[in-house]
Amino acid sequence: MDRVMKGVRACMAKGAVEDAATLLLHLWAEDPDLRGLREASVELADRFPLSDSAAEVLRTAALSSAERGLLPAAEELARREVGVRRARCQAEPTPESLTAHVGALDVLASVQRARGEDEAVEACLTEVVEWQHDHGDRAGVAWALRELGVLAIEAGDLALAGRRLTRAVSLYREQADDPPVRLARAWCWVLLACVRWAEERPTEARVLLEAALGDLGDDDAAVDVLRLLEALDSGDDLPESVPVGAEFGQLSWV
Repeated sequence: MDRVMKGVRACMAKGAVEDAATLLLHLWAEDPDLRGLREASVELADRFPLSDSAAEVLRTAALSSAERGLLPAAEELARREVGVRRARCQAEPTPESLTAHVGALDVLASVQRARGEDEAVEACLTEVVEWQHDHGDRAGVAWALRELGVLAIEAGDLALAGRRLTRAVSLYREQADDPPVRLARAWCWVLLACVRWAEERPTEARVLLEAALGDLGDDDAAVDVLRLLEALDSGDDLPESVPVGAEFGQLSWV
């Protein structure tokens, strides 16, 4: 493996970033505890700060570190990948670069969630909102606001959750009325209904759940909403877990 590492450094010296990245990915798969591997991965990104290949190495390194329980190292590596992806987004703002940037933030948030860093997860999502807004992706903004709403629910801040989810629904209603948008909007209705239910506003909760049913149509997921309506009409308390959980920052490496 030492010979492979020497090859990595030779490739970097020649500017052969793709070859260096290929060798580093091999090392992370075969010997992730190799001395100097993490440092070489970071160095590749330092030398080639706009390289997609360098970013991929950092992501692999972050996930490998997380799998082995090295969460502080995983967070630093994930943060470095976000830096590369952000720079690529700034240099070449395309749907592809934005998707890659959001994916990097998702990895970072997943590590931060595992470390109990809720405020850091929220900061990642806030960055998603800002970038989606700058790129004119209103559906992306709506999705991120929904995720922020879930975070607020988890934190017990129902007023903040209500504001975020209401804004998300409003943005989804501006989109073309196609099945993916209707499904996303439906789950926003459900989450907002759960907020109103928890606030002891059952009439509003029912209206919102009925709106969700209208968007879901005959989708199998409508069964879950019907169960919520039955519980609401029976005067039951809101179930402890809402039917839609967070999607962002939920990567698993166990």
